[in-house]
Amino acid sequence: MIQLRPAFSKLTPLLASVIMAGCGASTDTQASQAPKVAASAPAQNSEAHVQTAAAKDPLARGAKLYKRCKTCHTLEENGRHRVGPNMWNLYGSTAGTKEGFAYSKVMKNSGLIWDDETLNGYLENPNRYMPGNRMTYAGLRKPEDRAAVLAYIKAKTTP
Repeated sequence: MIQLRPAFSKLTPLLASVIMAGCGASTDTQASQAPKVAASAPAQNSEAHVQTAAAKDPLARGAKLYKRCKTCHTLEENGRHRVGPNMWNLYGSTAGTKEGFAYSKVMKNSGLIWDDETLNGYLENPNRYMPGNRMTYAGLRKPEDRAAVLAYIKAKTTP
């Protein structure tokens, strides 16, 4: 039996059987089974459910969004620097002071203390917030995305 993908599960049985017939499935068999397949598709595996869960859980949403950052940054205690510095114990630290990382002069001389407000502004648009820094990331435009990423970073990097 061919299972319908979640996107097709809401199609009418007739339309689903026409689509499946084009794929070589028997229309008689598929038409009678389409409602059962749609009804048996587990809701928790659908992409919509995952997105809804992430919206309700900022840490899950932050973890998902942080995947964009992990190419350049690590979060672990004693983690190595990559293109960007390791962010362990970031909150409350002075920008540009992590030992062993080559910061831009702008970052080193900023005197900025990383907290929710400064990180929020920086992540919205790093180059506008601190012109001359070397972070090439365009930024997170949505406030709820920044809040989720910051909640995740704080949870993972605060001793």
